Amino acid sequence: MSIKDNTIILSTTNSRYIPVAKNLLTSFNRFHPEIKFYLLGVNLTDKEKAYLKPLHSNLTIIDDNAEFEDLHHERCYCAHNRTWHMPKLMEDHKFNIFWMDADVYLKDNINELFDMLGDVDFMIRAKRMDPFKCNCGMVYVRYSEQNLEILKEWEKNADDLGLLYWYSDQEGLNKTIQDNMNRINYKDFPKKFNGISTNEESVIVHLKGPKNL
Repeated sequence: MSIKDNTIILSTTNSRYIPVAKNLLTSFNRFHPEIKFYLLGVNLTDKEKAYLKPLHSNLTIIDDNAEFEDLHHERCYCAHNRTWHMPKLMEDHKFNIFWMDADVYLKDNINELFDMLGDVDFMIRAKRMDPFKCNCGMVYVRYSEQNLEILKEWEKNADDLGLLYWYSDQEGLNKTIQDNMNRINYKDFPKKFNGISTNEESVIVHLKGPKNL
C-alpha cells in the first residue's frame, strides 16, 4: 500500500468555521478525491453535516460534542482536540495522519509531497530547530508504535499546559519534538509545500483564519 493510500487527512471545524473549512474540503476534492479525509465536527447539527458531506467524496465526519462556558473555551477546544484524537485514530486504524488546519487549501495536487515522505516520521514546518519551535498548522505523522507513543506524549504535554491556554497544542508539540528529535526521522516541509501564504511557490496555502470564529 502506498503512503498516500495509508494516510488520512485530518482537520476540525465547528459551526462558525464551516465557511473556512469548505475551502479545504473542496480543494482536496478537486485534487485528491481519492484520499481519506476525516473531519472532527464540534457540535455540528445534522443539517451542517449534510452540507459538508458532499464537499469531499471520501469524507468521514467524527462527532465531537462538548459543552462550553464561552467562545474562548470553544475556540481552544477546537484548536486542541487533535491532540487526543490523533493518537486515538492512529491506534484504532493504524494509518499515517496528516493534520491540516481548516484554514489550509490546495492550489494543485500534492503527489510529489507524498512521494517525499518515505520513512519520514514527522514532517512539520519549523521556525527554529534548537530549541525546536514550529508552526503546527500542518503536521504529518507516520504510523509506528514509537510515533503513536510520541503523539500520546504530545497529548500529555498539551494537557499539562491547559485546555484554555491558546498555545498549549503548539508549545506542547515544540517540547515533544525537542525531547524526541534523536529518536525520529524529522523533515521540514520543502518550500514547494510549506504552506506559507506569502510563498507563491507553495501549492499548499495556510491562511490565518478569522480570529472571531
